[in-house]
Amino acid sequence: MNKKIGKLNKKVIQLLNLEYNEELPILLGDSNINHMQRQHQEDYEKYGHDISNIINNPTYVAKNPTQGSIEYIKEYNVDNTFVLVAVRVSNKGTMFAKTLFTMTERKKNIYLKNGYAKKYE
Repeated sequence: MNKKIGKLNKKVIQLLNLEYNEELPILLGDSNINHMQRQHQEDYEKYGHDISNIINNPTYVAKNPTQGSIEYIKEYNVDNTFVLVAVRVSNKGTMFAKTLFTMTERKKNIYLKNGYAKKYE
């Protein structure tokens, strides 16, 4: 079953220079959750409950240079952790949160330096 967890907003479209329609819903399906639990179990257990918040209130947004996914990155000041949720468009034009994992501050800084990521203010 698919659950709506957010939407692609105008700000993200402008920051990342995307060619998508505004207000496209972002969904989370059972197969996506299964992937996150299998591939990133520890991260999912700690941050999976917060996926909707990460998408709707990111610290940074990025466009993956190789896969083209939209990445929502949230900084958690408590433990200085950066959590990334990658969203991709399916063949049918539907947006899905595909994965969730933590990233290092060093990697986040590389994203910013190379222009992949933008501060979401």
